[in-house]
Amino acid sequence: MNAMKKLIVPTLCVLLGCAGGAAVGSVTAQTWPEPVVTHPWQQECITPTGMSPRSRNDFLRDELRIRGEHGWELVGEVLGQVCFKRPAS
Repeated sequence: MNAMKKLIVPTLCVLLGCAGGAAVGSVTAQTWPEPVVTHPWQQECITPTGMSPRSRNDFLRDELRIRGEHGWELVGEVLGQVCFKRPAS
């Protein structure tokens, strides 16, 4: 009987281990996303003051066109300032 126990216990462990592995499915190692590379930016804000609304609109339209040709992007307008950014060179 002792010889039988020595054979049955390891066999049951192997069978249970295989069944457990099949139930869990494949396990993969945890991976991390690639780090995000950030680039430095140049930033500049202008404050168009002392203009009529029409003159201000004409000024901003021209300013947007000129700055766009030089790689600037409009970030937004905050408290009367119009802010731009572009990658630092």
